[in-house]
Amino acid sequence: MGLRASKVYMYSGKVGWTLGLEGRRQKCSYIASIKVINWVNERGREALYINSNFRAGRGKKYILPTILLLITASWIGNIWYYESMQLDKPVFLKHYMILNGNQSDWIELTFLENKRDGKKVTGIKLEKLPQVRFEINPPNRNYRYQVIRKAYGSWNGEENPPMVREPLIITEATVYYSEGPPEKVPIGEIHIMWERSEGLLESVSSGGSSDGTGQYTVNVKEDLTLEQVDYSFSDRLSSLFEFNVITPDGPVTEMPIHLDAGDTLIFDYVWKIPAETAAAFEIYRANFLLSYTTGDGEIIHDRIPISFNRYLSEKQINWFARSGGELP
Repeated sequence: MGLRASKVYMYSGKVGWTLGLEGRRQKCSYIASIKVINWVNERGREALYINSNFRAGRGKKYILPTILLLITASWIGNIWYYESMQLDKPVFLKHYMILNGNQSDWIELTFLENKRDGKKVTGIKLEKLPQVRFEINPPNRNYRYQVIRKAYGSWNGEENPPMVREPLIITEATVYYSEGPPEKVPIGEIHIMWERSEGLLESVSSGGSSDGTGQYTVNVKEDLTLEQVDYSFSDRLSSLFEFNVITPDGPVTEMPIHLDAGDTLIFDYVWKIPAETAAAFEIYRANFLLSYTTGDGEIIHDRIPISFNRYLSEKQINWFARSGGELP
């Protein structure tokens, strides 16, 4: 009897081999060989079954704990990040403003609050101007974790007690919260002036952009000599603000200059405030400060407003929150 070849495979993962028997064999040898082959196949099936169960059991044993560990780590990481982006309390930006009491001007205060958790501002009071009543508006800009809110305070000049009409500088406000006691917080420098315009410059147009550029145009109502142009808070803004004065003859390079009635005077300017600095969280309501001489020799000081339309980006707010939410 001839047996060409017999192939026996035993798989355990990628393991396999071939057992071959060739040539002529006696019947007893053939039977013995068959028994050996059957025994090997049986042991192989048992080994495959045991090994497969072992691997499956071991895999199942660690899959659930691993998933739970990943979920827990992700949850803890999200909580940590969320907490790191929260302010301890509302933060008032630094305001640098020149206000004219004779024009029944209004005070605008801007502050940051957490969108969901934490204290909320419920009231504001100025100790030096108790006549001013603030109205807190709904958020006008929403970010992922914070909102920007504004409070507007005004007076009509007929408050009781009457306002003392003298220059005044306000540097702090008493803030009331939804929880906890009120506290005094720094708000910058708000200058209250009592001036009247002589009306020799007539406004034609004005405007500003969120990129920091702006322009203000006036017509000269009578002959005059422009002696000097400066701007308020120049000590703070010397590296953050640039401007040019343009007359019908072109940009002004030196003063004094003579202007005829009907001439146009243009003020071109740009705010150059770095994004991730404390200066980015300052708000300016500044003025150009003009000195000119009329035809009869009278020296007059006047002001022209400077537009400020800078906005805080999501990146700036996140940087501010991560840095601790405190302004120097």
